Amino acid sequence: MKTILIDKQYYPHIMLMIDAIDKKERTSLITFIIDKAANTISVIGGKRDALRIIKLPFEGQDPTLQNGKWSIDADMFKYYCEDCLKTKRKNQEIILELDEHPQSDSYVIGYANDHAVRRWQCSAACEAHLDYIASLDNKTFQTVSISALQPMLEVASSHCPLEFFKIDKAQHKIIVQRDNDITTTALPQDLIPEIDLVANQDGLDILKHTCQHTQSGTLMINVDNEQLTVTDGKHSQSCSLESLSEFNNKPKANYTTEVKCVVKIYALKSEIEAYTRVHQIKHNNISLLYFTQNDVYLSGFGCTVDSFQNLSALDITTKQPLLYNINLRQLLKVRIKNITELKGMTLRILKTADGSRKLAFYNEHDPKRPYASIPIELNTNNNDLMAMQTLMAIYNKQNQGDSCKQADLLGYDDI
Repeated sequence: MKTILIDKQYYPHIMLMIDAIDKKERTSLITFIIDKAANTISVIGGKRDALRIIKLPFEGQDPTLQNGKWSIDADMFKYYCEDCLKTKRKNQEIILELDEHPQSDSYVIGYANDHAVRRWQCSAACEAHLDYIASLDNKTFQTVSISALQPMLEVASSHCPLEFFKIDKAQHKIIVQRDNDITTTALPQDLIPEIDLVANQDGLDILKHTCQHTQSGTLMINVDNEQLTVTDGKHSQSCSLESLSEFNNKPKANYTTEVKCVVKIYALKSEIEAYTRVHQIKHNNISLLYFTQNDVYLSGFGCTVDSFQNLSALDITTKQPLLYNINLRQLLKVRIKNITELKGMTLRILKTADGSRKLAFYNEHDPKRPYASIPIELNTNNNDLMAMQTLMAIYNKQNQGDSCKQADLLGYDDI
């Protein structure tokens, strides 16, 4: 049998490829193309809209290997590679044996660390993979040096989390979409971008990974048809830029702040988690957020149960008491843990000209732009207001004489 060797230097590329395999695709494939004239063995895989090509040099491979192309099941390839990469041997290679039969089925065989046999029946090369390779020849790429690209990526990373970012070379500015809103800021004066650049978070990750693992001094970048493609002349990877056209045409939203406050993170997080453990509250899917001039309260309720907590406002600004409805499922999705090093979290109720509102969450890394937000509605129902005031009276009676206030406002002078 003939062998194909994947050297350890290609492990980062292999791991990125197999980690991107879509578990929902039952027929996900990995394609091999042996091209002796080009001196390469290409490995193609990943999600349908985020394919990756890894090119292995033919030099050092079994010289009896012949030109060919075929696909194998990606699921077991991932499982096999993960097993191979567990070894502690420094120069361990991923080894595949090719068992070819001209008149019948051909197979790829691998041997796991515990000596188990993994065998793949070869199928015709995946057409989508072949089309992807052919498409690269028709793309027009911008070339940028790694030394110039890395500072651009650092600037983009300083705006994370983000949905899209764009560096405009001519206007020397960066446009960021975060939490579905657009902000524009000037690039640092000492940063002279070589190219215009646009990407989403997946694209940013691809660019960073390629910079870290390429042996080339330059990268080539293409953006078209809402897809980003990056290549160092050897390995290539693409990702979807779905909604790029919306980003390019999205107007900047104008908000006014209706309420702003800093609350204790632990109180907010623990109360939200408590609601997930009470079926009635979770099923009802509504929480009430009540702001007074001195404090803020969160409540969850069902048909026969109520839950109520003072969020221990470290600081609060509101012109009058206000009550809001929050969708509990949306609140549960907000990442609260490990988003700040401080004990307090800044919250704002932001209102647009049309009267719609959102509850915005901030951390000390960027006090001006929220890292997340959820829709919120003003509640003018007197029965709900009376219910909250009744619970607040019970709470105050129970905690009379206790002080929930904290003086440490470090990092929140800008709220």
